[in-house]
Amino acid sequence: MSQSTSLVPVCLAFAARRHLANAPGLPFAEHLPAPLVHATAHRLGYSFRERIFTPAVTLWTFLSQVLDPDHSCRQAVARLLAFRTAQGLRRCSPDTGAYCRARARLPEELLKELTRSTGRQLLEQAPKTWLWKGRPVKVVDGTGLSMPDTQENQKAYPKSKKRAPGVGFPVLRLVVIFGLAVGTVLEAALAAFQGKGSGELSLFRQLAESLQPGDVLLGDRLYGTFWNVAQGLAKGVDFVVRLHADRTPVWFRGRGHRTDNRRVCWHKPQRPAWLSVEDYERLPDKIRLRAVRVEVRQRGFRTRRLVLVTTLLDADAFSGADLAELYRRRWQAEIDQADCRSRGSLYLGGIAA
Repeated sequence: MSQSTSLVPVCLAFAARRHLANAPGLPFAEHLPAPLVHATAHRLGYSFRERIFTPAVTLWTFLSQVLDPDHSCRQAVARLLAFRTAQGLRRCSPDTGAYCRARARLPEELLKELTRSTGRQLLEQAPKTWLWKGRPVKVVDGTGLSMPDTQENQKAYPKSKKRAPGVGFPVLRLVVIFGLAVGTVLEAALAAFQGKGSGELSLFRQLAESLQPGDVLLGDRLYGTFWNVAQGLAKGVDFVVRLHADRTPVWFRGRGHRTDNRRVCWHKPQRPAWLSVEDYERLPDKIRLRAVRVEVRQRGFRTRRLVLVTTLLDADAFSGADLAELYRRRWQAEIDQADCRSRGSLYLGGIAA
């Protein structure tokens, strides 16, 4: 079953990001008010003195530096000078030392909390017409990020053992849940790229509590496991994922069956080591799903024929064309992740992912 090849509307988050990159001064001051930043810092137990580089000003300057085509600290401080002049404030020194020290003092917990809170707030404020079939869709995806080759990074995120000494950079693994309607980061987890508990599915389990009843989770074939689907159904969360290559292929032909839609049943496997006996016993012995064969068309790319598996069993309410269009939008997460890799950081959820 194929779906329309019409273009997806330009993501508002990308349009906002372009506007912020081209705006003079510190445009993030409008989107991240100082009271919000400082109240969040106090709630997390951080105190600071009143100075030019408060946490809010430092954060505004840093985010503008990330988006600016000129990533230098000198350009970032120049933006700050322009901002203070426009606000009628006393000019500060153009030296970059104070800014660099203030940026190093920014607590990581503050950035995490602001990312989550602003992302969730925008998703809650999204018009109902932005939802898919009246339901919020959350997209999960993982990626890897390389970092500067410092001793601290090497210790926290060691290089692959397959690489020769002195070759390569420290790498971390990142798993992010996006809100599809607004393109914001809702939750994120990171770990070393290898080692116990560092796999994508392990990191996703840390984020699963953020899913709410009524959500639709959209993911690639990695996330289509019995455990993820069964635990999601227990919370009232539906899944739309691609069929994993290790699973038995779905046979769509046969008397009484459509050639693009078929009910399938997954039986509970043996208990994995990470799952407790109590949680294992609470899960059902089998779950019923629906397999749909679709053609996903992306302008500029070859048409791909895929088999999607979903817990949305009503083929009239959620047609194959609907699911194909939804899965095509998952590519937005790939673009967001690629942008994270190229810039080496996540922007605050309220602006872009």
